[in-house]
Amino acid sequence: MTLVRILLALSLLSVAGCLPRPAKLAPVGAHEILPSDQIEVEWPLEWMTFRPTENDDNAKKEGIVLLLSRDGFSLQTIRLTKQAAGADFKYTQKKLSTGMLPQEVAELTLDNIRANPEVIDLSVIESAPATVLGAPGFKLRYTYRGKTGLTREVGMYGCLDRDMLVILSLDAPRRYYFEKDWPVLDKVKDSLRWQS
Repeated sequence: MTLVRILLALSLLSVAGCLPRPAKLAPVGAHEILPSDQIEVEWPLEWMTFRPTENDDNAKKEGIVLLLSRDGFSLQTIRLTKQAAGADFKYTQKKLSTGMLPQEVAELTLDNIRANPEVIDLSVIESAPATVLGAPGFKLRYTYRGKTGLTREVGMYGCLDRDMLVILSLDAPRRYYFEKDWPVLDKVKDSLRWQS
C-alpha cells in the first residue's frame, strides 16, 4: 500500500510540474519550436537530440539548450546554447554587456574557449561577421586537440540579441566528419528564428 501511495504522489507532482524536466534523448522532429527558449528551428532528419535535465548545473552554466548527433556525440555534436547577457562565462567569468559589437562578443567567446582545460593547441581558422537569428553576429572556425590527442574542428555561429547570447556550433574530428557535417550546421543556422 505504501508503494502505491509513493507512486501516486510522484505522478501528481509530475502532473503539477513540480518535478524537474528529466534528460531526454529523442529522434529529431524536423521543425521544432523550443517554447521555453523562444526559438524555432529546422533540425536535420536522422539525427538525435539530447536535452539535459533542468538540474544539470554544468549544462546551466554553459547555457546548453540541446545537443544533436547523427553518429554519436564523440563523432559530431551540434550544440545550441543560450545565456543571458550578464551571465558569467564558464571558464573566464567574464560578462557580456548589451550593445557590444559582434566582434567583441566573438573575442570574449574565444577567450572562454582558450581557458577551457580540455582545449589544447587552439588555432583560429576564421573569425568573420555573420547574420544569426536575423541579427548581426559572428562566425568562428577553429581547431584544437582534445586530451586524447585527436584534432577536432569547431564551426560556430553566435549573436547577442534580445539580451541573450545564442550560439550554434558543430564540434567534430577534423578528418571526414567536420567537412561532411559543416553544410548541415549552415542549414540549421539559416533556419533559426525567434518566435514571433
